[in-house]
Amino acid sequence: MFVAAALLVFSQAPSSRTAFVAPTVDLSVHQARILSLPDDAIGYIPANVGPHPPLLVLLHGAGRRGDRMIERLADEADARGIVLLAPTSRGPTWDAVSRAEEPPSPDSMLANSLAHRFGSSRDADRIEAAIAALAKLVPVDRGRTVLAGFSDGATFALAMGLSRSHPFSAVIAWSPGIAIETASPAHGRRVFVSHGRQDPVLSFNTDCTEIVPLVEGEGARVSFLPFDGGHEMPEIAKDAFLDATFGPLPGAPPHPLPAKVERCMSPIPDVPMK
Repeated sequence: MFVAAALLVFSQAPSSRTAFVAPTVDLSVHQARILSLPDDAIGYIPANVGPHPPLLVLLHGAGRRGDRMIERLADEADARGIVLLAPTSRGPTWDAVSRAEEPPSPDSMLANSLAHRFGSSRDADRIEAAIAALAKLVPVDRGRTVLAGFSDGATFALAMGLSRSHPFSAVIAWSPGIAIETASPAHGRRVFVSHGRQDPVLSFNTDCTEIVPLVEGEGARVSFLPFDGGHEMPEIAKDAFLDATFGPLPGAPPHPLPAKVERCMSPIPDVPMK
């Protein structure tokens, strides 16, 4: 209830909140807090946070609603002592995703290739700036900082999160939709991807046949979790990925990743009848 009410007040605040910088957070005060950060980023500090807490950076889907990501994961943050950060894209979605969604150019194969290649971007700089702003207020552990996203946010998380320039300990992608190559990938990074087999918004088959193979080819250690469902973040994918990245909750049943996952097969193309 606290989180929902606080986020409602935040969403109704005037746009001048982007210039507000909160004072350094006193972690001895055992009360959950919402932080307003520059560029419409939102921080969430759980009541039981430790002296150097892990950080989960949450990237929203199309529509620029980071508060929904905070609200969805706040209970997990409370239980695990994880600080949450929800940056906001400059446009309706993340810039690398917007470029990849543009119609192919009939005149330039190079432009088409670069549209699906991530090197750097303004939104990536905004995310790093949000992390730096939060770190001035809360001494988060960058060595235990995970980049996660849903939908378009998952697509961007995979592109940015695999880059050597961004030292994330792991990347979580719930239902990504486009394969975007990372120009300089960090080999060996842990990546967790989930997707619903009946997803009506972003293709499950694209995840299986393009996104996961690309990320694996870039040297990531990928765990892929398909599930029966649509465009969503089911409890099984949320719990298993958070256990894998931050450790299981003390006293709670563990949520292990599946020991075996079926390999996704490309669809058999239609063969014209002779």
